[in-house]
Amino acid sequence: MTSLKDTRLAVFGPGLLGGSLLHDARALGLRELRVWARREESLSAVRALGLADFTSTNAAQVAQGADILVLCVPVGGMKLLAQQLATSEPAPGAVFTDVGSVKGMVMDEIAPVLSQAGHEFIGSHPMAGSETAGLPAARAGLYQDAACILTPAPQSPRAAVEALHAFWQALGCRTSEMDAHAHDQVVARISHLPHAAAALTALAAFQPDPAAAQYAAGGLRDTTRVASGDPAMWCEILMENRTALLPALYDLMDAASQFIAALESRDAGALHALLTTARQLRATRYP
Repeated sequence: MTSLKDTRLAVFGPGLLGGSLLHDARALGLRELRVWARREESLSAVRALGLADFTSTNAAQVAQGADILVLCVPVGGMKLLAQQLATSEPAPGAVFTDVGSVKGMVMDEIAPVLSQAGHEFIGSHPMAGSETAGLPAARAGLYQDAACILTPAPQSPRAAVEALHAFWQALGCRTSEMDAHAHDQVVARISHLPHAAAALTALAAFQPDPAAAQYAAGGLRDTTRVASGDPAMWCEILMENRTALLPALYDLMDAASQFIAALESRDAGALHALLTTARQLRATRYP
């Protein structure tokens, strides 16, 4: 693998994550930025921002000679893109990765498409994002201080894994490694469950009387913020990780049942205990 300054980076999908990656890569002075998008209009926007040295709607052309290749498309579209990239000719020692929030499916179904063609694929999940989407929402610094979980296969070359660590760390990430399926168990609790809970809160708060929301303060806004995310994207993520997410949702139901029981029985002690435990648990991450 070449040094970071000599790296040719290929980004497939210049949305929020891909576009932010390009902003940071440009600031880092990488040797070349190569960008693929399905539509020429998207590539025009990338060029207007000065975020690419080469653009094409042909994925194999964008992969040509690249050292690090990042799939920044929704997980549902990765397999078709990987098939298009299987016959590509990146640089010797190149590493393919992605930014998907589900890793079991990616490592089981996407990685083999590329590895069977002789390419190296190692999953990545930078825990960064926003409720807004698309290139207009992309910005430099999105990855700063974000956790980034790598999911190498047992046979992944250590040099390739270390190169990805260095790449994400250069963008400001705190990197770690995890088995792909263990990753999905973790993110079901810390990412996918909060999104589901925000959506449920929005439904319960707004549906009975939408006009009442005009009196809401910051609590409702902050609690439901991520429910503003793209429904199509989140439907795909939650369905893909449903096996890991369902136990977390059952735990949410159990906690809600305990709240309901305490209120119905006028048991202030039980309710206080639940609120105290919740406060203490949150403080372990957000002192």
